[in-house]
Amino acid sequence: MFRREEVEKILEQAQRMDPQLKMFGASSHQYRLGSPVDLKFVLSIEEEYHFRLPEDYVQFITEVGDGGAGPGYGLYPFGYYRTEVKSAKEAKARETYLHGLGRELQLLPIEPEWVEDFCISKEEYKKNSEKYFRGNRGSFDWHNGILYGPYGFFHLGTYGCGRDFGLITAGERYGQVFIYGTEGAFELETSSFQAFYQNWLDFIWE
Repeated sequence: MFRREEVEKILEQAQRMDPQLKMFGASSHQYRLGSPVDLKFVLSIEEEYHFRLPEDYVQFITEVGDGGAGPGYGLYPFGYYRTEVKSAKEAKARETYLHGLGRELQLLPIEPEWVEDFCISKEEYKKNSEKYFRGNRGSFDWHNGILYGPYGFFHLGTYGCGRDFGLITAGERYGQVFIYGTEGAFELETSSFQAFYQNWLDFIWE
C-alpha cells in the first residue's frame, strides 16, 4: 500500500536530482501527483459500467494521487471520466470503452515466426517468450473503422510511439499490467499495479 507523503518524498528527491526534467517523460508529469479522486465516484463508474478495478489501483487514485507522476509520460487521471464530453464522437468512444472493461481480453501466445510482424525483436523474444501475447479477433471493439478496444484493458498511460500500458480488468489475468502496442502485441510487465508503480519509483530513486 502506498502513502501519499512517502511517494511525494521520493518524487521531490527525484526532482532535485533532475531539475531540468531530462528524464524520459518528466517534462510531462514534472514529478507531481494529481489530487486523489473520490472513492464514491470510482465505485459509481464501476457499478454503472459493470467492471471492477484492482484494489491496489483504487487505493492509489483515492488516497495517493489521481494521475500525474508515473511511468512513461505519467498516469492518466481517472477523474477524466467525470469531465464533460466535447463531442458526440468523444461520448461514443468513452461509453464504448467503459462498457468493454468488464469483458475478458483473450490473449494468445505469439509464435516465433510472427515475432517481427508485431515489432518484437528476436533477441528480446528469446529472453522471455512467455511474456508476449496477441489478442484474438474477439478482443477488440471496432465501429465504423474506429478501434475502441481492446476489451478488458484499462489504459493507465503511454510511453509514446504507439505503446500504451494498462491494467487487465477481467478474466484470469485480472490486475496484471501489460504494455500494448498498436501492432496488436501485448507484453506482460508486472503482476500488479503496485509492483508496476514501485518499479518506477525504484528506478527514479536510483
